[in-house]
Amino acid sequence: MRLKVLGAYGASDATHNLTGYLIDDRIAVDAGTLTSKLTFAQQGRIEAVFLTHAHADHTRDLPHLIHNRFNQNAPPLTIIASIEVMERLTSHVFNNEVWPDFEKLVSPLTGRAAVQYRALSPGKRVTINGVAITAIPVHHLVPAAGAIIEIGSQAIVFTGDTGPTQAIWKRTNKTDGIVAVITEASFPNDFQQVTDESGHLSPQTFAGELKKIDKDVPVYASHRKIPFEKKIESEIRNIRDRRARVLVEKQYTF
Repeated sequence: MRLKVLGAYGASDATHNLTGYLIDDRIAVDAGTLTSKLTFAQQGRIEAVFLTHAHADHTRDLPHLIHNRFNQNAPPLTIIASIEVMERLTSHVFNNEVWPDFEKLVSPLTGRAAVQYRALSPGKRVTINGVAITAIPVHHLVPAAGAIIEIGSQAIVFTGDTGPTQAIWKRTNKTDGIVAVITEASFPNDFQQVTDESGHLSPQTFAGELKKIDKDVPVYASHRKIPFEKKIESEIRNIRDRRARVLVEKQYTF
């Protein structure tokens, strides 16, 4: 599997990008950074986007991606999320007020809608375009679900934003072929109170999550807040677990 990290931060500026991942150039996870880092042609090759939750830093580029797809001769883009997350997206974003509901608009180029929504029941493994996706709830301030995404014999786990959690690690430990885990560390250790109150992880609680994972694979910390970037990275590297890694904006091959 090829994982292109388009954005690895919980905030953005000229050199830091919001959360967005692309697997094998066709499956995206979160959409904080998609259109801003991909060409028009690359956007047209995306088949599906899984959204962990509805916060703007994970959905910012999605309306623009959908609008671009409406103007391309490309198959409908499948938007995937857990049932609770999808309800919030359709009620508060794709509601013809904040942004048009392109599921109801027919593209003159294809004669079809530009998007189709697919809401997933928690814990149910489904296959879309040959890719198996299992949405599993995590603990955040709003309804949120990470995902285990399987292509062929390999799988990557994405938690999205989360505080200390359980269900996704139990499912990870039972899943064959895991090659990497992408989770988060948003604030440094001395910001533990705000970390807990906002439903995130610090390096020390990230270390606690590592103890729940049986797999001997890299576990990457994403979603760092820009002012604390170097401190968080230092604290992650000081964890006494060789699996602990800092996620950077580049392409990984597993």
